[in-house]
Amino acid sequence: MAAHSSSFPQELPPRPEQTTWRQRNCPGFRGWWGFNWEAYSLATTDGPVLARRICMIVTLGVRTALSVLGVIFKAYSGSIAGMVIGIILAVLGFLFVAWCLARIGETTGTRKVLGISVGRWHLDIFLLVSGLIHIGILIGVFTGMGNTGFLISWYGMWILIFAVAWITTWAPEQPNSYV
Repeated sequence: MAAHSSSFPQELPPRPEQTTWRQRNCPGFRGWWGFNWEAYSLATTDGPVLARRICMIVTLGVRTALSVLGVIFKAYSGSIAGMVIGIILAVLGFLFVAWCLARIGETTGTRKVLGISVGRWHLDIFLLVSGLIHIGILIGVFTGMGNTGFLISWYGMWILIFAVAWITTWAPEQPNSYV
């Protein structure tokens, strides 16, 4: 009988490097919860950056003011449970929208969205329009905007702000190389 060669390798391949729990269980996690308060600093000489940050502060300030007014209304009407829930949601909403706006304000590069390149200019326009819409919501609350109109505009803007912030977490497009 001829010697039978083994089909098993003599040496095993090297083991992979040690990984963390997050790397093993969340391989696509981009770490997008990082936050930098410098995104809201008005100490800049760059005009477009200053305008962008003012729009971010206006949006966040109006959302915070409307949340506080909602909590005051619940307290005035005697709804303690509504007031407690309102406070919790106001704090969570503030942090979430602050993070989203900071992401939008600090984004560089372009992203492809439905085949269209979206860059800094588009995000600046979004921040400006978002600030103006929030000012309109604030004025509308005091001039007779109905509850349905308020809720649709409030949650609609929340979804839009989140969607734009989500787009900013995408990897930027690489410029074309003609080499």
